Amino acid sequence: MVAIVSLCGFDSPFAVSTADATGKTGSSRYNKINIVAKPRILKLGHKSSETSSWHLGAIYFADLVKQRTNGEIIIQIYPNSQLGDQKEMTEAAQIGVVDIVLNAPATLAGFVPEMTALDLPFLFRDYDHAFKALDTVGMEFFAPLCEKVNLKLLSYWDTGFKCLSNSKRTIKSVDDIKGLKIRYAGGPSLAATINVLGASAISIPWSETYIALSQGTADAQFNPPSTMYEMKIHEVQKYYSSNLVIQYGAEPVVMSLKTWKSLTPQQQEIIQQACDEARDYQRELSQKMDKEALQAMIKEGVIVTQVSDEVLAQIQELTAPLLTKYANPELLFKIRAVK
Repeated sequence: MVAIVSLCGFDSPFAVSTADATGKTGSSRYNKINIVAKPRILKLGHKSSETSSWHLGAIYFADLVKQRTNGEIIIQIYPNSQLGDQKEMTEAAQIGVVDIVLNAPATLAGFVPEMTALDLPFLFRDYDHAFKALDTVGMEFFAPLCEKVNLKLLSYWDTGFKCLSNSKRTIKSVDDIKGLKIRYAGGPSLAATINVLGASAISIPWSETYIALSQGTADAQFNPPSTMYEMKIHEVQKYYSSNLVIQYGAEPVVMSLKTWKSLTPQQQEIIQQACDEARDYQRELSQKMDKEALQAMIKEGVIVTQVSDEVLAQIQELTAPLLTKYANPELLFKIRAVK
């Protein structure tokens, strides 16, 4: 993919040429004018690799948009934080320099503080509940708030349920979590979750996480298996608690509101529908890749265990006050009411 970002305005949307009946070009006033529309290029950035479900979902999204606009809109995809980290890409989207960002609640909470609620533990019961709640309540509540900061919320894609891994020990009790230095992406609710469990929260950019874990700057993190395997995190994390969920990864796809408003109503409809279809494709792919990656991690020597129901209940009890502290009461009620 192209990695150069143009900060200039758009070129003229039309290429104009003249030709006479013999096919020769000229300037005669009788010449016929042929106008060929140049495609509109939209830049989509994300932090993950080209093998991730995010990237494959982005390709699916781009293909749908190209097909349904008859090539009028081309989405160019920039993986691996080529356009900057998520915060930088979001800032660029606010002014229309980047058009679409595959984002994270932890990042968006810096722009829409209420978004930190989506990072809270035990907010969603399972995948079905998460998807239904995000596609209804999540869109209704957060879309207007995003527009206030010049972002258009298109949909929520999936990272999955993020479980705890570490390089120190098998987690059998809450006491085993205490003292761990846990890497997190940022955001107050995530930091509070880690701290209430007796661990230290260390904010580290995703691009620096492998090095930080390998050097001992952090000794734990939380992610689904596919994310860990994709970035080789499992090479520096010996222990994985496959049911110790710290957070569900609800990944908002946001578009520059400036770009959105520059599109025709028909183009807006095509992009929205294509993003929703790509969302469903990406979610299914993400879950499939997690199952495959977990088996690969086990094969390569990661010790995968589960904590008891009793320990999970203790963690849920410890973190329960955070939901009322960091989540809007109406939002929390509506999410819990989704069946």
